[in-house]
Amino acid sequence: MARTRKRTIHVDGVEYGWAVRRTDPGHVALRIWPVPGRSGCRLEVQVAFDDPWLNFGPIITAPAERVAEVFALTPVTPQQVAELIRAALASGWRVDDGESLRFVRDRGRLEPVPGHPAG
Repeated sequence: MARTRKRTIHVDGVEYGWAVRRTDPGHVALRIWPVPGRSGCRLEVQVAFDDPWLNFGPIITAPAERVAEVFALTPVTPQQVAELIRAALASGWRVDDGESLRFVRDRGRLEPVPGHPAG
């Protein structure tokens, strides 16, 4: 299994760490946390991603005009991470204190998973 690459990003003057890991063939988990030296809570967002290598057969046999409709082929990008951080902050994620939160990104919207802190 490949090592998870940890990255940093600055969003609105605050530095965060982030990493992506596969959870199943159709999803990845994006984990975001305050940089070392700052106490705080983590954020985990489940993002749809159909790995092209694992779904090669179904992707190439699907009608070309429906591939983007049926499969989520866009990987997680730094721009997407920044957008998700802002959306989570607007949804009540408090970086400095509070519980770690888990969200699901569904059709571009960020939906909290009730009763499931990130862990």
